[in-house]
Parts: sequence; C-alpha cells; structure tokens
Amino acid sequence: MEQYTNMKARIPAVKELFQTRHYVQCITLANCYLTRLSEPMHPVHEAYLNFYMALSHDTMAREASLRNRHHELDLAEKHYLAAISSLSPPEPQQLQNIQEFPSPTSSSSEEHGEHRLRRASDAASLRSEKSTSTSATSLGDENEGSASDGSDPTQTRSNHFSRFSSSETSRKLSRRRPSPLSLSPPRKAQVYPTVVKTQFSSELSSFTAMVKTHLAGVRDLRDNAHSPLGRYSFTRSRSSSTISRPVSRDCPLNAPEMDTVRWSRKTTSFRPRFDPTSVRKLCDDTLAEL
Repeated sequence: MEQYTNMKARIPAVKELFQTRHYVQCITLANCYLTRLSEPMHPVHEAYLNFYMALSHDTMAREASLRNRHHELDLAEKHYLAAISSLSPPEPQQLQNIQEFPSPTSSSSEEHGEHRLRRASDAASLRSEKSTSTSATSLGDENEGSASDGSDPTQTRSNHFSRFSSSETSRKLSRRRPSPLSLSPPRKAQVYPTVVKTQFSSELSSFTAMVKTHLAGVRDLRDNAHSPLGRYSFTRSRSSSTISRPVSRDCPLNAPEMDTVRWSRKTTSFRPRFDPTSVRKLCDDTLAEL
C-alpha cells in the first residue's frame, strides 16, 4: 500500500515534464521508475508511465528529422503496446476447466450422506438384535412352561438347544454390518463453456481506447513514411530535388545545341550595376549650398 501511494505521488512529476516539453527528461524519469523499483508495480501506474514515454517518443518523432524518425516511432509503438498489455485482463478461464476440480461442498455433502446411511444401517442391526433376543426369551419362557407341565425333559432340552443355536446364528448374521448402499453418481448437468472476463471501469476502458488510437496513428505515420505518397518519403524529396535542377543536367544535348545555349547566355543583356558617383555628386552639391 505504501509503494502504491508513493508511485501515485510521483506520476504527476512525469506528466509535468511532458507538458513542459522536456521529453528526454520525461522518458528518463519514467524509465527509472519502471526499472529501479524492486517491488511489483500496480498495472495502472505501469500503464501510465509507458503511456507518457510513448507520447514523448511520438512527439519527438514528429519533430525529428527523417533519419531519426523511424527509431522514435518504433520506441513509441513499443511503449504503447506495453501500456495496453498492462491494462489488458489476464487469460480468461472457462467454467468447464473450473468444474473439473471437485468442490469441497459436494464432497462434504456426499460424506454426510454416507454417514447418515451408516447410522441408519446400524440402527436397523440394533433393532434386529433386540427382536432376536426378545424371541429367544419368549422361546425360553415357553420351554420352561412346557417343562413345568410335565413333558419329556430330553426333548424339551434338545428343542431349546436347537432354537438357541438358530437364534445365535441369526444374531451373528444380524451383527454383521450390511454392505453400504451404492450411491448412484450424480447426474452431471450440461456445461456450456462460458468465458469469465475481467471488466474494467469506464475510465480505464476509455484510456485503453485512447492508447490504441495513438498506436494506430504511430503505425500509419510509419507506413506512410515508406510509401511514395507519404509526407516524409525518400522518393518525394529526391523528386523535388530533381525538379529544381536545370534541364541541361538531366537531358544530355548535342554539341551544336550546347553551343547555342552558351551563346545565348553570353549575349544576354543584364541590368547595369548601381553607380554611386551621381549620387555622391548630388550630395556634395547639397552640402556646399548649406
């Protein structure tokens, strides 16, 4: 937070250097802020610094000679692209890639459902144990009643042991935990890959559009510099220089024609030079009268 506040306070100095037409100092100061800071810079601050550096190179390219113009235009394009990349959002993520990872809420709900099923199966086993113990107790009471009625004790005892063994077997079987119920896999909803985009504020969006406009202007100026109809083209400067040359240098003439041209130049009557003697005489006469 402190680094953000400090850089926010330093940016107006860079802007003031650009507004006062100190372009080289503006580029030097902005480059110093971009390269010498150890901590990562906020993307908006980085975009502003690159923007003022690009503006400085762009302005110097429009004022420079033809030899240095291309280099300045290349640097302006480089910093304009850096400003746009600083403000551009990260690579968009698709919801399809996000949903590949299991969510913690779904896993916890599945574990909770399995835990409830286990509790239900344990309760069912306890009820079966109680029912078997109750049936065994009732059978024991009936056997005792039949023995008290005077029936055969050997037959009663054998019947009791056979019923007791069957009740023990059923009790052991009931004590075994039932196999967990297989949960049917949840029905997957149809996923449409929607792109998650980072939205900027309206001010940053307009700033990005302005930077792109400047970038397009730089590219047009550089392309027109190479075209024959450009404002700063090499061919036009050469053609203009050739037009201003005399015809005799471009079109070779024959010897008689050249003699005619030379004779015409020699016989040309020029205006005589200014002769100050008459003026001096007039001045002397005027002074003598005074």
